[in-house]
Amino acid sequence: MPKLGFDSPAPDTYASPAEFEAALTTLARLGFDGVEIGVADPARLDLRQLQESLSRTGMALCGVLTGASYFTEGLCLISPDAAVRARAVERLKAHLDWTAPLGATVVVGQMQGMRSDEPDRQRANERLIVGMRQVAAHAEACGGHVVLEAVNRHEVAHNYTAAEVLEVVEAVNSPAFNAMLDTYHINIEECSLDGPVRLAGSRLGYLHVVENHRGRIGSGHLDLALILRTTLEIGYAGYWVFGDFYGPGDIGERAGAAIEYLRRHDLLTK
Repeated sequence: MPKLGFDSPAPDTYASPAEFEAALTTLARLGFDGVEIGVADPARLDLRQLQESLSRTGMALCGVLTGASYFTEGLCLISPDAAVRARAVERLKAHLDWTAPLGATVVVGQMQGMRSDEPDRQRANERLIVGMRQVAAHAEACGGHVVLEAVNRHEVAHNYTAAEVLEVVEAVNSPAFNAMLDTYHINIEECSLDGPVRLAGSRLGYLHVVENHRGRIGSGHLDLALILRTTLEIGYAGYWVFGDFYGPGDIGERAGAAIEYLRRHDLLTK
């Protein structure tokens, strides 16, 4: 069975380090193996505090979302400005430097940019591939792992489907660079729920498990169990990273709903 992860707000959004650590303790108690956080700039992260909290709670850092750097600093891999692209590449390299020793995956989603950055898909992907070749080479050198997420058309300029993301992954051609799927985006862009997982196959490096409304797991209309069972069929051994971005309650209630969903569908074998 894949390891279980849950998305959490960034450590610095909690009232105190102790509150963040309490959230990790709750996730561990429920049976989660790792936590995912968003980090715009690792230079502003208290890495020592994060490592101590992970160590004390026995939790791993499963992944790091990087999209905030697009919104706060405009870092974009398809920008027509070469200097902006270079800064985006350097930021991703910096993420790999601190995440590789922790075994975490660096997620590239929103840094793909919007149509206002580059409306032409061919030009955008040419720039994206050049940048990701540099990032992937750095990942190989430091032992890190990076994924490109298939994101729906309302949130990025291009590469909405597994097939489109795999074109970029194959062009970059690095064992340290793979595809990421998110069930929320699958529901919007794909023709089936299990097809994208089968298509990604061994290149599936990371999976977000999110309801169609991004709320509490089990309260939407998505057949998440079908998608999860398909990942088992293809031999996926990464994380199932659950996200509940709009559901009520604290992280324990939201994460508990994910565990209950797995139990109800006979997918919890721990």
